[in-house]
Amino acid sequence: MRKKFLLIICFLFTFNSISSACNFKISDFGDPKEKLKLEGPEPILMPDQFGGENFLFPIIDVCKNDKSFEGTMLIYLYIDNKLSRVQLYRANKQDTNLMDFAMSKYGKFNLPEGLPKLMWRGSYQWEKGNDRIEYIFTNIHDGHAEIIDITSKLYALGMEEYNEKVGEWLDSQK
Repeated sequence: MRKKFLLIICFLFTFNSISSACNFKISDFGDPKEKLKLEGPEPILMPDQFGGENFLFPIIDVCKNDKSFEGTMLIYLYIDNKLSRVQLYRANKQDTNLMDFAMSKYGKFNLPEGLPKLMWRGSYQWEKGNDRIEYIFTNIHDGHAEIIDITSKLYALGMEEYNEKVGEWLDSQK
């Protein structure tokens, strides 16, 4: 009887932690920006010269109870009024919370032995269903940034065209 009770308690804890995990994808790929509904302040809208519209808002507006995401921005990119990319961006924090989250949600990857996680720089990619996920840890001006970049294979052509325009502009700035 004790074993069954213990098993039920363990199951409830496991189920509760999975169900309370942060669901930052509050809109589906391909949805129009008008479908994005948030409680609290309106997201910052930043149209760009490449045909995209970025909606920026703190992830805490979506994941109110998850303190590990504090300081993380959510950036939803709409191309032709369709959600085409979801990005989590976290700069200059003295932790690897996005790396830990990515590894727990999408799968572990090996880091160089003996190198502290905060010193590692690089990227790793996963595919889950139609989603392509890339985790990036990189240096930026005055520090470092962690990024989780999620795109859909269904909207890959639009992202490729968008990234090509961004690349051409970056090349012209040299």
